[in-house]
Amino acid sequence: MADMFDRQTRARIMRAVRTAETEPEERLAGALKAIGLRFRRNDTSIFGKPDFSFRRARLAVFVDGDFWHGRTWFKNGAAPATNTDFWIAKFVRNRKRDRLVDRELRRTGWSVLRLWGSEVRKDAGVSAGRVRARLRRVTSLRRLFKGDGPPDRRDRRSSA
Repeated sequence: MADMFDRQTRARIMRAVRTAETEPEERLAGALKAIGLRFRRNDTSIFGKPDFSFRRARLAVFVDGDFWHGRTWFKNGAAPATNTDFWIAKFVRNRKRDRLVDRELRRTGWSVLRLWGSEVRKDAGVSAGRVRARLRRVTSLRRLFKGDGPPDRRDRRSSA
C-alpha cells in the first residue's frame, strides 16, 4: 500500500514527532507525582538520557514508543507497508541502541526499567506502580548488599 501523503508532507509529519515530553511520558509523570515520587526528566548527565531517573536509587526509566522501537514488527513481523526495508533497519538500530544503553547503565550500577508507551497510555497508574515496585526492590537490595541504609541507633550511641 502506498503512503497516503506526498514526500514533503510525510517529511513534515515525521519532523514533528517529539523525542521528549511525549504524551505517554506526560501521563507517567502525572501518575508518578500522584503517588509522591520525585524524579528527574531527560537527565543528559546519565548515559542514554533516560525519560525518568531516580538518582539515589540509581533507577533509569524509559518509555519506549511502540512504533519507533518496532514493537509490532518484533512481536509478530508487522512492518510498515511503505519503505519496509528502511523501517526494519531503523527498528533494529533502535533495539541495538536500547540494549547498549541498558548494558552500559547496568555496568555502572543502574537498574533499568523499560515501559511501552501503549501500556502507559492504557493505564499510567499501573505503570507508575511498576516504577514504585522497582524503586522499592532496588533500594532494599542496595541496603542489603551495600550496607548504605540508615545506621542502627545503637551504632550511633556506641561510637559517641
